[in-house]
Amino acid sequence: MFDLIFRNITSRKIRSALTICGIALGIFAVIVMGAMSENFHQTFERSMGVTSDKIRIFAESGVFGGGLSNNKVSDVLRVAGVKDAYGLLMTTFDEDKMGMTGKQILGVPPEKSAIALSPVELKAGRFLHPGDSYQVVVGNNIKREYELELGSRFEIHEKYFNVVGILDYTGSIFDNAVIIPLETAQELYNVGDSLSYIFAVPAEGLDAERLSKRIELSVKGTSTLSPGELQTQARQSFMIFSVITISSGLLAAIIGGLCVMNTMLMSVSERTREFGILKAMGAETKDILLLTLGEACLMGLLGGVLGLFVGIGAVAIMNAWLAKTRIVLFLITPRLLLIALLFSLFIGALSGLYPAYRASKMSPMEALKHA
Repeated sequence: MFDLIFRNITSRKIRSALTICGIALGIFAVIVMGAMSENFHQTFERSMGVTSDKIRIFAESGVFGGGLSNNKVSDVLRVAGVKDAYGLLMTTFDEDKMGMTGKQILGVPPEKSAIALSPVELKAGRFLHPGDSYQVVVGNNIKREYELELGSRFEIHEKYFNVVGILDYTGSIFDNAVIIPLETAQELYNVGDSLSYIFAVPAEGLDAERLSKRIELSVKGTSTLSPGELQTQARQSFMIFSVITISSGLLAAIIGGLCVMNTMLMSVSERTREFGILKAMGAETKDILLLTLGEACLMGLLGGVLGLFVGIGAVAIMNAWLAKTRIVLFLITPRLLLIALLFSLFIGALSGLYPAYRASKMSPMEALKHA
């Protein structure tokens, strides 16, 4: 049976090749868009893991609306059940690029830097210490991009900082973080004692969700986001992002499936007499069905494999090109490869169902009358 399927495909080389390329194009799109989604998912999961034990406190007007100051930290600390609290100032490192590079300045109280970055570990050096002013701790990607070592001078907003610590690689947002003392950051960006948000650490064994509501009720002018609420919002955003990115790939794959259906319908029409001869020789309806469906599945599989190789190659080239700016946008995972391959088989099988059904229902006598 397989020999016959393979022979039928290779006997129409150009048409089969174009059909396989149509499927490959769709799977290529699935791989590229899926790899972008997988990278976003991994970064999200690791970032959540790093900060999942803390409650975020914002001004009612939002992160960029102002309203939080150093005094609010004291108010939060007075709430029963809060073990620790500290404010952070967050801004983009490349202001002219609107944060598109993902690099961020984090102004952190020096005495809280180890807590704020926990459980991220140091690759070299130390965290910020009380009394630090123009010292900086950098994420792993920042270290590689600017070729920094301990003791290197690092320019931030026309001021030079001394690198005292380098964070270990985490695969999270902290890889692109530049951590400097909070007071220095406030002075550097001329924002007075303003904060972007406050982190609150719940006492051991305390329900973070209930404490989050208590803080919101106790500290006027604030809104809170508990670890559970943050994960829910982030997952919703991730789902929307995944739907947008993968849908374009699926659309291309469906178009490839229509190519398979068109090819198979033409093939069935051209081989009407052949099917009649096969039935006259004793072939059963299921044999014709399997023969035609097998051709569609094989073209789907070949297109899928081709699309996988092209997609993996394209992702590798794009990641290598983006590596110059230390941006990673794509991540190939075994799950993505398996899904793409199974999807190509599914598209091939689905597209071949109707042509296979038409072929299997042909009357032997009517088929033999075909010239």
